[in-house]
Amino acid sequence: MTTARKQIWRGLRIILLMAFILALSVQPLARTVSAADTVHHWKHYTNGVAYMNQGKIKLAIKEFELAVAQSVQAGYLRKLAEAYASDKQFQKAADTYYREAKIHKAIGEKTGDLNTYYAVLAKADALNTQIELYLEKAGSTAATTGSLAKFEPASGMYIGAYIEKDSGVEKQKDGKFSAFNKLSGKQHAVYFNYHKYGSAFPYHWAETVKKAGGAIQIALQPDNGLSAVKDDAYLRKFARDAKAAGIPIFLRFASEMNGSWVKWNGNPSLYIEKFRLVSKVMKEEAPNVAMVWSPAANPKQKIASYYPGDDYVDWVGLSIYSVKYFNGNVKEPADQVNPLDSLDYTYKLYASRKPIMISEFGATHFSKAGNTSAVNFAITKMNMLYHGAKLKYPRVKSINWFSLNTLTDSYSAERSLNNFSLTESPALLSSYSKLIQDPYYLSKVASGTSSYAKTVSKFANQGTIGKPATGIVWVKTYDPYISKVVIKLDGAVVLTRQQYPYTFSIQPDKLKAGSHKIEVIVYDSKNREASRKSYTFKTT
Repeated sequence: MTTARKQIWRGLRIILLMAFILALSVQPLARTVSAADTVHHWKHYTNGVAYMNQGKIKLAIKEFELAVAQSVQAGYLRKLAEAYASDKQFQKAADTYYREAKIHKAIGEKTGDLNTYYAVLAKADALNTQIELYLEKAGSTAATTGSLAKFEPASGMYIGAYIEKDSGVEKQKDGKFSAFNKLSGKQHAVYFNYHKYGSAFPYHWAETVKKAGGAIQIALQPDNGLSAVKDDAYLRKFARDAKAAGIPIFLRFASEMNGSWVKWNGNPSLYIEKFRLVSKVMKEEAPNVAMVWSPAANPKQKIASYYPGDDYVDWVGLSIYSVKYFNGNVKEPADQVNPLDSLDYTYKLYASRKPIMISEFGATHFSKAGNTSAVNFAITKMNMLYHGAKLKYPRVKSINWFSLNTLTDSYSAERSLNNFSLTESPALLSSYSKLIQDPYYLSKVASGTSSYAKTVSKFANQGTIGKPATGIVWVKTYDPYISKVVIKLDGAVVLTRQQYPYTFSIQPDKLKAGSHKIEVIVYDSKNREASRKSYTFKTT
């Protein structure tokens, strides 16, 4: 072999040797990466569960995240959400529960069982943070009278109440309606009562409400079953007497039909037939009657199956209650439930076609469970519903407070759990009185007209504010009891409040032309910053 060939061969041997050494140095790393990639998602999940049981939350989160990255399963998402919540990453927990809820919704729409979807959605809603800015300005852009339903105001919301057995006014007998108006500091537009189908029209009661300046809502209940409802002499006379009363009447026939606790539950087709019958008779005999179709907020699954149709319904109602404990069980607190979440489903289904009435609402200020005072709970839930409806649900045109102490007055032991009476809690009554002073809450039923001459609209970030306005902030967070909300305008504090409404004045003429910043900071019940959000706007 020549010298030249030997040199070439030697060079090739060196290159091959170096390549072999390099391969050896890389191979272990390649094997490691491959092994990590092939760890089964179930193993990551079980590792995560083990870490959770050991209290090693952050390690558990990493394992659950790896499991979800490989396989998006409801069970994996549930554990990841629980781990985030344990680590106080509440918004990540909420977002993860929402992802899980989508899976259950898809399954439920195929099987017809959406109970799990709604349960998981409630978990997400409870931990979700919302900060939204609205502007209230002078002037009206409300719908024209022609597109409004019977007795629907162009804007604003009727305030109403049930006070028949409210201890603060009950002894006033026929004078109780005027007495309640005086106690609450404002005339109420509507008073409601329960009435058994088959009984004569409550003419005297209607007359006393009329003298007090109010309209009436009648919850007409077919306690003898839907088969007793017929186009007969009784129903025709009831309708003619309703007309003779000469007062706006909201007739809430066979309400809460989606609940197993009423006798008219269980047969949607028969229910629809009878509702249509009553509606037809009222239209023929009593033009002053608006038909209210009013399910309970829960259970949601069967609500739509009972809807009689747009031609037979004037208003869609809803019964919503904010109770301190579910089922009167102290082990099942309901503090994190936002009453607007109970409204949302039905509102989205029907508000584009009909005005919405909260036919009944109450919030616990004393609970039989644990003999618990819950005044702050009641004030918070009340404000969330009334203010939230004003800002976020403009076609909610009436809310009626159920002012009763069910601990002393209730038709069944199962319902004797909560005190909802406004007059039996001075703090709650005071808060209610302050709330309803807003002109948005209307005192007189009249179609198409309204004493509220402003508009409320959600503010689009980076918009322009050219005229004076009231800023109103809607806030909810993982903690149901917000300690305070701080609002800054261009760095200067313009509001610090512990309770709704979170309102402040915006005067563009007093600001320099150009860009400005609004900052909202929310603090939880332990005075820790829960969230913040900034908005920018321009003045000209």
